[in-house]
Amino acid sequence: MQLRGRVPFPCSKKKLAIQFHWQRRTTLIRDVAQAISYVHHDVQPPIIHRDITSRNILLDADYKAFVSDFGIARMLKPDSSNWSALAGTYGYIAPELSYTSVVTEKCDVYSFGVVVLEVLMGKHPGDVQNFISSLGDQFLLEEILDKQLPQPETDEEEDIKRCMSVAFGCLLPSPKERPTMLKVYQDLIV
Repeated sequence: MQLRGRVPFPCSKKKLAIQFHWQRRTTLIRDVAQAISYVHHDVQPPIIHRDITSRNILLDADYKAFVSDFGIARMLKPDSSNWSALAGTYGYIAPELSYTSVVTEKCDVYSFGVVVLEVLMGKHPGDVQNFISSLGDQFLLEEILDKQLPQPETDEEEDIKRCMSVAFGCLLPSPKERPTMLKVYQDLIV
């Protein structure tokens, strides 16, 4: 059924989800990790994006991902406290920013972890810490992954598990326990 020359929303959403298959999703995750790693580790002084969200990731015609909107980004100054007003998008902001207001690279690491879950789930995970604790130690991947896609093939599943493991590391409550984006990117390209 068509409505004024357009495919109804549920059909178009499913069609878009299928075009954005597992391999494209894991490639997007690696592209974004590489971009954030670059601004954290290869630029002097390092740049903290402060608003890593799915809305700030652009895709080209070949589904190559680019991080955009550096409007609230900050350069980390080594001889400064790097205090800042709270900025970013609710649901992606690292929990420590609510009580410290100190911006570090680990804030972007946390936001990246949320984006990884969102990409793999096909939706925002909601309250991230409650979501993770509800999973427990043992969970089935198919319970988490986007239901609009067929279950991943064996080789895709390994890549997805790697992405999921990295995401959980990025979402650790303590910023000191989170990996750097360089480590995240290295873990994703193994």
